[in-house]
Amino acid sequence: MDLGLQDKVVLVTGGSRGLGAVICRMFAAEGARVGVNYCRSRAEAEALAGGIGSGRAAPIPGDIGREADIAAIFDRLEQALGPVDVLVNNAAHCPGGPLEKYTRAEWEHTFAVNVTGAFRAAQEFILRLRARRAPGWIVNIASTSAFLGSTSGHLPYDASKGALISMTHALAREVAREGIHVNSVAPGMVLTEMVAKVWEARKEQYLARIPLHRIAQPEEVARVVVFLASPAASYMTGATVDVSGGLLMH
Repeated sequence: MDLGLQDKVVLVTGGSRGLGAVICRMFAAEGARVGVNYCRSRAEAEALAGGIGSGRAAPIPGDIGREADIAAIFDRLEQALGPVDVLVNNAAHCPGGPLEKYTRAEWEHTFAVNVTGAFRAAQEFILRLRARRAPGWIVNIASTSAFLGSTSGHLPYDASKGALISMTHALAREVAREGIHVNSVAPGMVLTEMVAKVWEARKEQYLARIPLHRIAQPEEVARVVVFLASPAASYMTGATVDVSGGLLMH
């Protein structure tokens, strides 16, 4: 199936590592041009963009949790590859618990990145689409923990992902008639470097909860993201797609 992404410009926040990096590669494989946003992982972002190819990808610095960086991220990508057609809100912060160890600063930073940063990126993107009178696609990376909570104790993260899903619904209703599609993906556990250690330590416990009895590979989630960000998903907006091996069945 041709997803219609040839030469579309895609911004993937937090795109230098883990699931974000796989999403970037998959968009590039569909012919899109990709902005690999990063905050601290400059070497990884440059290597990823270089591997995709000159003129097809660009490393884009900027902290999605800092208000002052949002417009600059879009400006840099427009200068490098052109106006943005697709925004993937993938950047996230996930502090560890338990409950009594969380500080207000950790809570606020988690929401600054996972919710406020995603909102400001979406707001900036939509204002630029309106100026061009162009359609657009937003995909928010949520989590099954928004519905179920985390067994390993990540309360601020879980709460922020619930807020992100609510924001997806509200934003989709507001901009639907402008040809702007807003959807989210709720992955379960995905085998990235971030979760590999905890997965090995508690594998049997996790497997017992997953009907398909295995962890997701990043490519399995990335395929859904790319589909939702394409004209192939033309009659979808405000949806949250469960990619959890049956854990959520939402």
